[in-house]
Amino acid sequence: MEVRTVILLLLLGQSVAAQIGCQPDEDNGGVDCNGTKEELSNGFENFLPVEPGEPYRIRLRKFDYLIGVNPECILGNANNYLPWLFPNGSLVIRNSSTALDASNLKLSNNAMGSAMEKVETVLNFSNIKYLSLAYNRLTELPVDSLLHFTNLEHLSLMHNPFKQYAAEWTNRPKIPNLQSLVTLDMRHCRLGVLPADFFHDVPKLQFLFLSHNYITKLPAPLFNRLHKLVHLDLSYMDSSQREEEARMENPFMKLITGMDMDSNVFQPLNRLRFLDLSHSKLDLKAFIALSSLGAKLEYVSYCYTDLPTLMDYLFQMESIKMLDLSGNLGCGRALNEMSFSLLRNSLEVLYFKNASIFNLNWMSGLRKLRVLNLRGNFLSTLEYAPFNELVSLEALDVSNNFIQSWSCRLFSNNTQMYLLNARHNNLLLITSAMLSDFEPLKYLAVGVNTIQCTCNYVYFMQMIMGNSSDVIPQPEHHLERTATEMTFSIEHLTLYDFNETDYYCMNFTGKRRVNAIELQICSREDEGGYNNISEPVNEEPLEEVVQEYLVIYVVSSLLVILALLSVFGIYWYWFYIKYFFVILKNSAILSFFNDDKLYLDKSALVEEAPFHYDVFVSYSDNDRSWVLEEMLPNLEREDQLTVCLHERDFEVGYGILENIISCMDRSRCLMLIVSESFLLSRWCQFEMHLAQHRLLETRRDELILVLLEDIPRRKCPKTLGFLMKTKTYIKWPKERTLEKELFWKRLRKALLTSKC
Repeated sequence: MEVRTVILLLLLGQSVAAQIGCQPDEDNGGVDCNGTKEELSNGFENFLPVEPGEPYRIRLRKFDYLIGVNPECILGNANNYLPWLFPNGSLVIRNSSTALDASNLKLSNNAMGSAMEKVETVLNFSNIKYLSLAYNRLTELPVDSLLHFTNLEHLSLMHNPFKQYAAEWTNRPKIPNLQSLVTLDMRHCRLGVLPADFFHDVPKLQFLFLSHNYITKLPAPLFNRLHKLVHLDLSYMDSSQREEEARMENPFMKLITGMDMDSNVFQPLNRLRFLDLSHSKLDLKAFIALSSLGAKLEYVSYCYTDLPTLMDYLFQMESIKMLDLSGNLGCGRALNEMSFSLLRNSLEVLYFKNASIFNLNWMSGLRKLRVLNLRGNFLSTLEYAPFNELVSLEALDVSNNFIQSWSCRLFSNNTQMYLLNARHNNLLLITSAMLSDFEPLKYLAVGVNTIQCTCNYVYFMQMIMGNSSDVIPQPEHHLERTATEMTFSIEHLTLYDFNETDYYCMNFTGKRRVNAIELQICSREDEGGYNNISEPVNEEPLEEVVQEYLVIYVVSSLLVILALLSVFGIYWYWFYIKYFFVILKNSAILSFFNDDKLYLDKSALVEEAPFHYDVFVSYSDNDRSWVLEEMLPNLEREDQLTVCLHERDFEVGYGILENIISCMDRSRCLMLIVSESFLLSRWCQFEMHLAQHRLLETRRDELILVLLEDIPRRKCPKTLGFLMKTKTYIKWPKERTLEKELFWKRLRKALLTSKC
């Protein structure tokens, strides 16, 4: 955009008010013809104090808990505190003598400097109090241009892509000397590292907005000269964009690091009343800096800051009136009776949403608390004791929890309470105690609860909705009131979340949801009545009821017995079940044995390849001494037979199953050393079954059974019994030397015969 065009746009913008006439209410945003300031409006609610020192006008959003509405943090956003600025960066006020709007022109650094030089020949910059340079393309602070605005009070630089400051720069960026500046808006400016003297030349600054930047650290001298600062917005800092984090190899560090602060960074801010850290993740050690906050701090938001727990130094100023701790799971799980002890004389509004709170024992002593928001936690019951001391409570939000109906009054001591939100909980009944608690209220929300169609609920809905006069008259015996039945005045209540389907009740007689307004009023002798006069209950014959329950009982009993038998069978036959699946696995492996990938020794794939071992020996560890001391010397040394033992010849790094199959297939003969220990070993049992299976698969018959001891028939498994009936086995003699010689002679002959 050419400089001449820019100048023309600026001049046209400044002269609009003069050309169309002076209309302060509509065209001048609250500024009359003489420049007198009235309250400005940018379309957002103005939360600023009317006069300096007065309370902020922060709306508590009491009626925003409708479907789909979930305000996040209590302090709102910067638009609520910048009434002179529209969200698009343009100025609300357009008085040619006091305001200059250079926003949304997409000016670069050089173009902005040239434009300001030309405009200054027409306008007197010393009269400008409102200046917006928002939504341009400035990469550096326009220091030279800003120095001409000697009486500037309100400045917006938001949405300019400023360069990231590097420590090695000799010319450090800083806000120029603007002695009258009161408000500075630098949102969305890509600010990262700030020099220590960045704000040192704006001593009268009161409102500072730095949200939505990438600030990684606040150095100690940063706020040294901002003694008049009352409002500081550091929300939505995205520390994940830091260069050093982008280079981190450990992803866990990204979860625990955030914006860092010097422990004394807030110490000069003695007048600070407002601090917004919403959605700004802080480094663990940065929380210590919060202990240096001044004694005038009143409005604080730690909403979604990953605050690990509530430390005493967070509240040692003892002046906080409005506090938002929503979204901090660590705080919610570490609450105790002393958590808010320092704020018992000041805290008026507390937001603690979505923080995994399980109980309310920590609320004792908060006698000045007016608004309490506990939405979206894990509360299951409400008790009288925690609310007894909240004598100033006016509004309570416990929606989106798991709260059940209560049978004793909870809020009898909360005489100023006029709003209760219990929407989306586990309320099943509207008890008489609950009706008593509802009676003093003005606004109530109990939608989206599975409430039963009791007489109390029908009465409750029809009294509130004003339909009692249209109800079909009841028989006299239903309308008679007992001495114990209470009457409640709840016609004035407003169900501010009312949606007809959300307030349907459960009619368990018909097993469906119905509209309580259409039901007939019935007697409310207690809160447990279930009679719906519009749908009379037809009593079933006793025989049918008994038969129905009997069938359910029998079927349930059979299912339980079947489940127990299944569990017992699995436990008793676990080995066989496991063995069955192992066999399936083996079969699957063996079916692919044409694939050379399953052989540890590739030479075994060659047709008619020589065997690597003469005999594969399967034995129990308890029989190891016999194998090593008796068998090996007689076979390997004297007869030069090659014996395969699992502890010596299995290849390291492969699975046991692969080694067993490979060694069996590379052995000319298979030998089982059978003993009672062998039968008790699951691996030996597995090798015995696998040996039989492999011989059948390969059409071989070389299997030798050696019995080290007699096996009782009751201990002999079916597989071994089958082998002993179909195979000639050999027994090991215990004592006689001649029989031992005969044993080795027969065994050698069997092995040498198979070798030939």
